[in-house]
Amino acid sequence: MRFLFWFLLLAVAAVVVALAIKLNAGYALLVAPPYRIELSLNLMFILLVGGFFGLYFLIRIIARTIQVPRTVRIWRRQQKLDRARAKQDGAVVALLEGRYGKARQQAQEALAIPGSSGLNAIIAARAALDVRDFEDVETLLNRPDAQASSLAVPRLMLSAESALEQGDPRESLRVLDKLRREAGMHTAALRLELRALQAARRWTDVPPLLDQLVKRKVFDADQAEHVRVSAQSEQLKVLAHDAAGLRDYWGRLSDAAKVHPKIARAAARSFMQLGGEREAADILAQSVDREWDSDLVELYGECQLGDATRQLEHAERWLVSHNQDAVLLRVLGTLCQRQQLWGKAQTYLEASLGVDNTWRAHLALGEMLGRLGRDAEANAHFVAALKLATDMLRRE
Repeated sequence: MRFLFWFLLLAVAAVVVALAIKLNAGYALLVAPPYRIELSLNLMFILLVGGFFGLYFLIRIIARTIQVPRTVRIWRRQQKLDRARAKQDGAVVALLEGRYGKARQQAQEALAIPGSSGLNAIIAARAALDVRDFEDVETLLNRPDAQASSLAVPRLMLSAESALEQGDPRESLRVLDKLRREAGMHTAALRLELRALQAARRWTDVPPLLDQLVKRKVFDADQAEHVRVSAQSEQLKVLAHDAAGLRDYWGRLSDAAKVHPKIARAAARSFMQLGGEREAADILAQSVDREWDSDLVELYGECQLGDATRQLEHAERWLVSHNQDAVLLRVLGTLCQRQQLWGKAQTYLEASLGVDNTWRAHLALGEMLGRLGRDAEANAHFVAALKLATDMLRRE
């Protein structure tokens, strides 16, 4: 329908023009002595229109001819940029595939093309970092085309990760601090900061960072709690030579944290190292009361208190629900020995052996019998302890 409409319109226009030419009887007289030219108006209009279009096309041809060198230069530059983009795309795909050598090659080939993006230097640096070529990472990140402000965040991220991988967490944290000031911290930067804080043993800075990572759904509550507990226990170990600092840090922990087995174990060992046997025993007792842990019971037995009576009484209360725990029975035997309750100690130690035949129980019973002058029985237990310990070492 559209074609028919335009055909009819063109036909009508042709008829109108033909009638106008037929009805127009005028002429034009051009005088340029000694010449005299007489033209019909129809021919003059045709010549004017034809001359206009002829001049227009001539000017266009001349302009196009003049622009040919510039057009060729633009075309060649575009070809190079397209080639660089193709190399860059290939480098990104290879990097995502884990083909780091190919990614570096493609990115460096793109960098060799004039006018290519500095992003290729970042891609090549990422691939170099993944194969631990730290020297090449530094070279690529220091390139002038990698210093663009739009590449500041990935450049600083790679610098921080490179420093961390080289065992310099303090430098990594310094770079991340610079990143925070310039562009703020995004999720990947916070995760890298957590690794750097752990490597730098700055355990007190870990819990606040975990709260941010939980909000960003990097960790769920259980995962964050596991990392938080590890950080708090490590900090307690660090303070094993600072009594004031240890007590201050312990006082700032929540009640729930204080009874966690891992934290209680670390705190007890630190207090014991500083001579705080009573504090260590109280910490272990509270934790075991809340959640049974045989390892904590064994450590509880290692606490050397001036008067072990209260310690023994507390441990015997655990027998109500854990009378078949070999570790608890052995610890009770040890505590009875300290109180010189020899018969009761022997009963507990033999009960422990009845539940689990361990070298530690044999050794404890042998030492007690030796102190009582029962050498033959003591030697038998020493031999049994040595055999069990040797078998355990062989299995390991």
